[in-house]
Formats: sequence, C-alpha cells, structure tokens
Amino acid sequence: MKKRYAICGLSCRGVYHFLMPILGKNHKGGPNFDKTSELVAILDVDRKRVEDFCQKAEVDAPFYFPKDFKKMVAEQKPDVILVVSQDYSHCEYIVKGLLAGCDVIVEKPMVISQEQIRKVMAAEKKSGKKLRVAFNYRYTPTHQKLKRMIQSGMLGRITNVEFTYNLDTFHGASYFYRWNRSRANSGGLCIHKCSHHFDLVNWWLDDDPVEVYAYGALNYYGEKGALRPLGRNGKPLSQVGEKMKCSYFKKHYAGKVDPKDSPNTGWDRFRLPYDVQYPPEKPRYIYDKEIDIEDTYSALVKYSKGASMAYSCNFSTPWEGYILGINGTKGRVEIEHHSNPDPTGKTDAAAEKGEIVFYPLFGGKKIIGIPPVVGGHGGADFRIQQDLFGKQAKESKELSLVAGSHNGGTAVAIGEAVWRSIKSRKPIAIGKFN
Repeated sequence: MKKRYAICGLSCRGVYHFLMPILGKNHKGGPNFDKTSELVAILDVDRKRVEDFCQKAEVDAPFYFPKDFKKMVAEQKPDVILVVSQDYSHCEYIVKGLLAGCDVIVEKPMVISQEQIRKVMAAEKKSGKKLRVAFNYRYTPTHQKLKRMIQSGMLGRITNVEFTYNLDTFHGASYFYRWNRSRANSGGLCIHKCSHHFDLVNWWLDDDPVEVYAYGALNYYGEKGALRPLGRNGKPLSQVGEKMKCSYFKKHYAGKVDPKDSPNTGWDRFRLPYDVQYPPEKPRYIYDKEIDIEDTYSALVKYSKGASMAYSCNFSTPWEGYILGINGTKGRVEIEHHSNPDPTGKTDAAAEKGEIVFYPLFGGKKIIGIPPVVGGHGGADFRIQQDLFGKQAKESKELSLVAGSHNGGTAVAIGEAVWRSIKSRKPIAIGKFN
C-alpha cells in the first residue's frame, strides 16, 4: 500500500523538493518514490496556481483552501502532511496534522517563535505521531565530513565557532521582493534563512544554545536603503523610476524584466501563477516601506557545554557563500565555500573548493578533499529526499541527520533571540521548551 501525502502550500520548494520525487518526476539523477507514495491532496490559498500545476505536471489531486484542512484530512485520509507554506502558518498545520493522527514533514524553519515551538512539541507528545524538519544543509558531503571529524575527537573539545554567511546581490535582494520581508510572515531572515546555519552548528556541536546577544539593522533595503536612487530634489522616485536607476535591477534584471513588473526571483520550470500572494496590480520592490526586517546580523551564541559562536549574516554582498572556522582543544578546521545562486548569470563566484583545511594544534595543516555529488544545494537535496520519503540510510543514522522537533525548535529559538536582542539591546536567554 502506498503512503498517502497531502501538501499544505504549493510553493516552489514544495513543488520541486517535495512533490516531484513523490510523483516520480524528480530532477535527473534524483530519487523517485512514486511506487511507494501518492499525492492525495493540495491545500493552498491560490486555486488557479494549483489547477495550473495539476495540468502541467499531469497530476490528479483534489484542491482545498486553508479553511478546509479538517475536511481534507477526513476525506483524503493522508498518512503524512507536508508543510511548505509561509512560515507563520507552519505551526497551525503541524499541530492540526499531528492531532489528526498524521506524521508531518515541515520545511525549515519549523515555526517562527518559542511560543509556537511549545505548541508543536505539546501536540507531538500528545499525538504520539512524528514530526521531521527538512534541514537539507546537514546533507552536504562537506558538512557530513566535518560532523565525522568532530565525532571522532579529531578537534578535541570544541571551544568556539566563527561563521560568516554572505548572500549576493541577487539572492539576498530576492527576499525583499517576497513575503519573507515581513516579520509577521517569516519571523525575519534571522529565522527564515539563518535557521539553516544555526541548525548546522547545533548539530556539529551536539549541543543546545542558552544565550544570544546580537546587533542588526536594515542597511541595504527598505525606504532608507543605502543604494536607493532618489530624484534631483532628494525625494523618492516612482517604483519604475527606481528600477531604471537601481544597481540591483540593472545588474540582474535589465533587459529581462519589464520595470513595471515585479521580478520573479525563483526558478520555476512550470511557470506557475502567484497572483494571490503577489497581486500584479501591487508590484513590489526592495525599497518598499512595508519591509520591517533586518538585512545584516552579528550575533554571539553561548552553548550549554561551554562553546560559543560568533556569527554574521549579510544579505547584500559581491559573492555568495560562507567562511567557517571551528576551534577545538586539539586543532582548528576552516572551510571557505562559494556558490552561484543567480540564474541571470551576473554574479561572479569563485569555484567551490570542496575541501576542509585541518590545522592540528601542533603540526602541519592537512587538506581534506570532498568529491562533488549531483543534486541541488551541493547534493543535499537528493540525499534528504531519500531520508524523508524512502528508507533512512545507515550513514544518516550514524550522523543523526534526520532533524526532529527539538532540532527545529533550537534553531528557531536562536533566530528569535537574535531579533529580540537587536530590539532590546540586551542578551536573550533561551529556556527549555520540552
């Protein structure tokens, strides 16, 4: 008997990362699970988007509006609920799904606040069902190799972590066209995006955060954006006028997108409409006054076993990737990773090194090469799909790759503490929530 899946939120991530492998239409080289899985329902705010998807992907799945969640479960009897909607709605769908007797798989971030974390964990405990969080970044070969190095004791006891993550002028700006730019929707990028990075460090250290102190600001985007073009009188231009003079637009979209329209910042092979979430008559741009989140973060995180992390994340930089350093009582590791997320081909990115540099405390450095693998996000997407929809691999069990509610919660708790520390100018303690 096939496992029955219902999806809440027909996002691009939901379509290509979750539904395509279930439907047997994954990217070349990726695993397919259509022989053991079936899609039984799609819940979304946009009926036209769902209808177009079903037609183009040749899928016969009934549509439900969000208000009809209970009806969907009663009629279609799913075994698993996939939650890939806007971040603020994750908690509602997770809790309802668990209490209805379904397992749940949720795209990161799990939720957007500690209050929601507690609701989710209480529902999971009460229901006896299972929640998994799709932290695909755990699945890249480089990150897995580093986990093994730490597990082996090669670095000794970890003392501190230095982690700087940069998003280029295409990828970083893209969040400020979309729903993510509202804290009510996403919790801020310190939750929506940075939870990836916080989970990685929590997982590497096998430890929980206890306190956060952070600084942050909105420097590049919003109505006071540093690079916002202004008229001769110093007053804002029209949105079209802004785009014509804007460095971001000229670099990535000039000649490809009409300045009267909002850029489509994601890859979408089906070219599905998004008119409910993004009405065409209300074009968006990166200098809109509605933007109320930060684009620059610096944070210190203290862990329960004594280690600490110095973290920064920047959403407007010349290149994309990260610089990581981890110090231990026996040595240090360094990773410098570059990527090119820009489908317009206008970001200059160095080739990915695919290596970890290990410096013993006493002795010469060692370079550990990492063979490349196929699949999105450095090969992570195909690997996590196997764990989510197939049989968990032996390596996955050894490395504790599958993330549960506690893992999802600790990553969100750091992100929420970051923005609350920025607002209050005080350190924020992270309490227990289970």
